[in-house]
Amino acid sequence: MSTTDSNHPVVLSPRTWFASWKAHPKNPSQNAADGSFSARTCYVLHGVLVLIHIVLVVFYISHWEHRVTLPFTPTNNDFWPVVLSASLQAFYTVYTAVLLFLTQRLAMSRTLVRRLKLTAIHDISGAWAGLGAALSSVWRQTYIPASWWMTSAVTAYLASISVLHVTSSTLLQFQTFNTSTVTSIPTVLGWRDGLETNIYDFNWEIIIAYIPAVNQLPGLVTAGLSNATVYDIPQTNSIFGLATVNTTTITSRCGLLPNITYSVDAGILQANSSIGNGNILSMGASLPWSDQIQVIPSRYQGRESTGPGSGVVLDPGVVLMVSTLLEIEPSVQDELAVPIIWESRVWGVASPVVKVYFVQCSLSAVTTEAVLDIQTNSLQNPVAISQPSTQSWEITNQWTSNDWQGVITYALPKSIGSGYNFFYPDGISEPSITDEYIMSLLGLNLTAEYYQYTSDHPPVSTFVLSPDKLGAAIAQVAAQCMWIASQIGISNGGFQLGDGMAYVNEDMLALRLNVGLSFAISASVIMMVSALCLTRAFHTSNDSQASIAHTGALQLMWLGHHSASVNEVLEDVEHPTETNLRRAGMIDVYFAKTIVDEDELGGSSDSLSGQNDDSRDDMMRY
Repeated sequence: MSTTDSNHPVVLSPRTWFASWKAHPKNPSQNAADGSFSARTCYVLHGVLVLIHIVLVVFYISHWEHRVTLPFTPTNNDFWPVVLSASLQAFYTVYTAVLLFLTQRLAMSRTLVRRLKLTAIHDISGAWAGLGAALSSVWRQTYIPASWWMTSAVTAYLASISVLHVTSSTLLQFQTFNTSTVTSIPTVLGWRDGLETNIYDFNWEIIIAYIPAVNQLPGLVTAGLSNATVYDIPQTNSIFGLATVNTTTITSRCGLLPNITYSVDAGILQANSSIGNGNILSMGASLPWSDQIQVIPSRYQGRESTGPGSGVVLDPGVVLMVSTLLEIEPSVQDELAVPIIWESRVWGVASPVVKVYFVQCSLSAVTTEAVLDIQTNSLQNPVAISQPSTQSWEITNQWTSNDWQGVITYALPKSIGSGYNFFYPDGISEPSITDEYIMSLLGLNLTAEYYQYTSDHPPVSTFVLSPDKLGAAIAQVAAQCMWIASQIGISNGGFQLGDGMAYVNEDMLALRLNVGLSFAISASVIMMVSALCLTRAFHTSNDSQASIAHTGALQLMWLGHHSASVNEVLEDVEHPTETNLRRAGMIDVYFAKTIVDEDELGGSSDSLSGQNDDSRDDMMRY
């Protein structure tokens, strides 16, 4: 009975309070429908999480995510990685919170409709309080085993959520990487044709004077030149990468001039070479010392002559006079060699004879492409000097001409003297600095020869000259000559090269999206399996539902008030320790009611309140 007065609120007796709690229940069919919807939502969300991680694994294997790139800028590098990491953490925090809410409610609801030990319900409910509580519940099973599998499943579920929290920020990340893009940049050409029209305007003495110093310059200073190769140079070094540039490699083929007729007049050796069809190549030079190589001026006259006026024809190429040994047949030596007698400076010693040969080296150029490092202006794959492989000397009967060969023919003899004077009765022989440089490329030492001369030693040739080595040296000198002329510019007596264009594989830093393969997929699979086990997805009946939805403090007080059997068991516990209470709770309980029966009863308060005190446990069968 309820009692009221003007000073005290209404107080319900326990029996009347129980009847009032049952007086307005929800529709049992509606409760079942709500539980079914929650279960479907729970399973779908877990499946979506697993599917997300499977997609990430596929992306990780195929690296499709690398297609998402951003330029490497301070803003992109500092802002977007932070945004991505924070977004992932926020997403996983909200998503796992929803999963935990649904799974915990559904698992406890399904647990309460099963016939279990009271201690097992206590342990399972306590495990859901957090990962630490779950581990504690598992540990309690070691001395009073009540629910090994269920508490372990709850622990695995909560541990998987923790793994997702830790790894969520690493699933997708922006990482820096080196990339390249093709762009075009302006260049300065390394080669120029059509120089024969104004060769007299160039200051060849200055140009040739720089040649011996080229090999002593560092690589950055000689950009545009590599051995016998000249190449285009980019006009900017503000970008990193490799450029494809045009290269021009000079080669030379050397041969002996035949049909030599000569005369010595006033210390000057005049020689002519007859080369078929009445064509004559005229040459003149001072007498050489032994083991010397001299570039000499020449003039080509004949019906095939072409070239600018003044009777100087630029076609022959580089003509040299050599006083070294040559590997040729003795019979051929008599036809090609010119004997020069040096009067002995020692009384009573016979005057030695030096054999002199005249060599013609034709020049040719091949243009190809090569890869250039823009920062160092050096070739990544230097073009090898592809000289004709000729170990034995051949006689030159004809040669090919080109527009620029005459430039080198005209320029090299313009060199200044080296300062080493070799005197003889009718004159003086002074090799030029070009001669000295060519000799040094071949391994000859003009200083040592001059020391031999000043020491009154006779001229004796000991060096054997091969045509391929001589051709390589001439090609290198020709390339250096063209390069120097382009570097000193028009104001200093050189020439101006044109502008060109090159394509560059520009290296740059960029940001790209990267999938980090972690334990996320394992954690999501474990969560889904644990959720299916905890909620008994495959062993669920909709014909019954729990009398209570949770096992909180209020629900436990209600159960203790309405279950005489539970009260009787717990009343025997003298010391309410965790172990004693768990041991006392090892009794079977069944907190379920049948929905069919409730539908038949109509859920009226009269039918419930008509139960006597001794039958209150009908709602909690055990």
